[in-house]
Amino acid sequence: MSHTPRPLIGRYVARPISFRRRLTLESLDAVRQGHYMLALLELDVTDAQRAIERLQAAGTRVSLFAFVAKSIATALGEHPSLNAVRGGSKIYEFEDVDLNVPVELETRDGAAPHMLIVRQVNRKSIEEIYADIEQARNRFAASAAVSREDRSSQWLMRVLAWVPRFVRRAVLRALTRRPLMVKQMAGTVFLTSVAKFSGLRGFVVPYSAGPVASSFAVGSVTDKALVCDGTIQARRCLQLTAAFNHDLVDGSPAARFSARLANLIEHPEWVN
Repeated sequence: MSHTPRPLIGRYVARPISFRRRLTLESLDAVRQGHYMLALLELDVTDAQRAIERLQAAGTRVSLFAFVAKSIATALGEHPSLNAVRGGSKIYEFEDVDLNVPVELETRDGAAPHMLIVRQVNRKSIEEIYADIEQARNRFAASAAVSREDRSSQWLMRVLAWVPRFVRRAVLRALTRRPLMVKQMAGTVFLTSVAKFSGLRGFVVPYSAGPVASSFAVGSVTDKALVCDGTIQARRCLQLTAAFNHDLVDGSPAARFSARLANLIEHPEWVN
């Protein structure tokens, strides 16, 4: 609703907070706040981008984000303590890496983020990961449904809209304390990217809370002068942030995982 100008205030617009946004806020309040360690990783993706360009020139549909997702999933598959969800006094380590990737989609209420769960990413190729994300976008454009998980979330939202706020928070809190339910509805790892929305340089700190062991945010790619083979060269560097839940994992395993992830991203000889 637009309001007429007032002295010392000027013209302004007051918009109601949508139920989807209010439910998001209540969900954030309901989840357990963990103790997190952050790793700000600046990784050389010059060779990776060249490998991706070669694949694209050959007609293969891939992207840097899909490459990073595959690298993270591969490293997590080798370090299952970081592909874990807490449930009370137990920690559930999973073999399959299910990435929770928020994607912005156009809805009747305007652009809104939707949860996309890419299943078994550690078992898929970069091309298959890219195709999963694009197919989800196309399905939503055609039928307003991204996935079974998204439909379940929408059904849950409709149910929760009819119950008191304290009941909603209790339900949401109970769901986050059931590891198998968390994996089914929200995956095992959170991965977001804001680079495509902005050309700003720097790191992005992902929202870190809840029962999962790790979360990641893909930042921008910038030109850097690095020493390679004894000479200073212009290289393309990716800013990647990793958040590790110290309630589930210690510093040494997180450091070993980060080293393995850096090796996968900076040495993409495995890409084919």
